[in-house]
Amino acid sequence: MMNIRNHIFRLMLLALPFAVTACGSKKKLVGGGGKNTNPTAVTTSATGSSSVKSIDNVTYLGKVTANAPTAKNLVASIDFNLKTGSKNISVDGKLSMRKDEAIRIQLSPMGLMEVGRIEFSKDSVLFMDRIHKQYLKSSYDQVSFLKNNGIDFNALQALFWNQLFVPGEKGLSKSSINLFEIEKGLVKLNQGKMTYVWETDEQVEHVSSATATYNSSKNGTSQLNWKYGNFKPFSGKPFPTEQNIKVSTNASGTAKVIEVDITLKNMKNDSGWETTTKVSSKYKPVKLNDVINQILKLQ
Repeated sequence: MMNIRNHIFRLMLLALPFAVTACGSKKKLVGGGGKNTNPTAVTTSATGSSSVKSIDNVTYLGKVTANAPTAKNLVASIDFNLKTGSKNISVDGKLSMRKDEAIRIQLSPMGLMEVGRIEFSKDSVLFMDRIHKQYLKSSYDQVSFLKNNGIDFNALQALFWNQLFVPGEKGLSKSSINLFEIEKGLVKLNQGKMTYVWETDEQVEHVSSATATYNSSKNGTSQLNWKYGNFKPFSGKPFPTEQNIKVSTNASGTAKVIEVDITLKNMKNDSGWETTTKVSSKYKPVKLNDVINQILKLQ
């Protein structure tokens, strides 16, 4: 049993970069943003001349938006697989989401005892190691590289819930829908060094993938790609029971890739759970650098 627990502890350490990088890519996803961001749509045609959005485009995006999940809660058992470098680890778990409040991933080998937890709330990120009774919790602006990357809970929530989003905004309004441009099912948005592309299925009118690419002459290229598959009915709307999340960076010419596969099973619209994890006084807080050092030892 100890070998299994240590095995899962390694998964938790490897999952931390996924947690912060998936968020960190929101710089990426919020354009360094906040309320003052001013995203612009891709408005050039194939000939390079400016184009005017057609009513059909607005209507189509309205249908895609209306086809997104409307449930307030989603709770499901999951298969969680993480790959980075030579590491390829799989474990059972649970995903619990409540809109505008929390996204929680619990890891439990063979569905028995919970050994680790990753929790995103509106104000903080929590990483719990139940094996060694330690945790890392921080508001988004207390860790410099998280703050500098402009992490936004709303963008992360939209990605988990298979929804379109505009960086720096909560939800989509009629005016924000006008920011997008459509070309053969591809929904595009440009903002400075950021390029956003959502691939949509024109027959069933939902998002099948989302890609955010950040290009910097100083920091290289970073990309977040989120693919959705095996849609099943959930509270009257199609929901992807397979989600593939890939974060790739090429800073200083060194390519790094973290890939996570999440398969959802037995989805329920369940409101019977608390969205805030209360950490026991028996748990020891750890510094981010301490956890990163542990990660480096696993490479």
